[in-house]
Amino acid sequence: MMMNNPTMLSYIRREQPVLERLLSSYPRQITDALADTPQHPQHWLILATGSRINAANTARLYMQKTAALQVTVAAADLYLTYEEADPSVDVIIGISLTANDPTMLAAIKKARTNSNAHTIIITDQKDTALTEIADATCDLLTGKETVPYITLSFQAIVLTLMLLAVRSATDRNILTELAANQELDEFSFLIENMNLTVQRANDFYRKFTIDFTNAPQFTSIGANVLAGTLAEMQAKFTEILRVPTHGYSLASFTHGGFMGTHENHCQFYIEINTDPAVMAQLQAVKKYEARLTPHIYTISLTGDQPTVNDDQTLQLEAVTDPYKAPLLAIIPFQVLAWFIAKSRGINLNHPMYEDFQTAINLL
Repeated sequence: MMMNNPTMLSYIRREQPVLERLLSSYPRQITDALADTPQHPQHWLILATGSRINAANTARLYMQKTAALQVTVAAADLYLTYEEADPSVDVIIGISLTANDPTMLAAIKKARTNSNAHTIIITDQKDTALTEIADATCDLLTGKETVPYITLSFQAIVLTLMLLAVRSATDRNILTELAANQELDEFSFLIENMNLTVQRANDFYRKFTIDFTNAPQFTSIGANVLAGTLAEMQAKFTEILRVPTHGYSLASFTHGGFMGTHENHCQFYIEINTDPAVMAQLQAVKKYEARLTPHIYTISLTGDQPTVNDDQTLQLEAVTDPYKAPLLAIIPFQVLAWFIAKSRGINLNHPMYEDFQTAINLL
């Protein structure tokens, strides 16, 4: 589907229909991608760059749990320069959204030097040098995302990786067909709630426009299973709002991140259905931080009423599986980044420091 003058928000609003297409195309494309994988794969290597790394880390724990795999996520440039090719790798997955990606190409070639690993490329670009060297390709079905801050592609990558895990688990009898269908039904429910999540995030922004517009610093805090989501929030808010932003796992925040708190600090706490001890600690941290700053907000996917009725909770649809919660948890941050940028007068069509890449490439 082509759009005239698309914006970041246009792509956010396309997440539901595109992910519905991806899910409805299952298992055809996913089965083809895995057709020649080893019978007993144990170690998958995912190579990516930028937000694609965050997407891979968002899916990683779900993949390991669902398909009994060891999944390693590596930055392509770091892998190329410093890592040794591991002969135990059975499957290499390269994620790229560009037609010409020489670093990814070289990293994949290096990863294949000491193994016969099956290579899959996840991309929105067909007929590239990467797809030519790959054993299989997964089309994200997004088309090329023409704005510089990916949102739709991020979600499509996460779902594609999760579906690869479901199919691998089914092929190896780790999941029964009944259990696999249950996974697909749960994905369908989450995807059906994406547009509603966008609208609720929109309403939440409008309720606190002044606070969000004036905040000099943002932080998000959540359970370890949300590591990819937290990293992507940090990336999006830093790039788009151009103010200091951090995404902390709860453990990282309690081991030092809390030292950066100040009275104008805007904090987001993500509540999910996970280990009760983890959520109890999150509540304790939030209660403590509320003594230091009034700018405390909660994004809840638990289905429970807020512990503190402070009217500063964004209540989303309940997600029972914490490993799938990231599919909805990232959307409010995508929406907020867009609207806060608009309220601050930031023109996203005119990036700052346009000469930066040219300058550093000349060094």
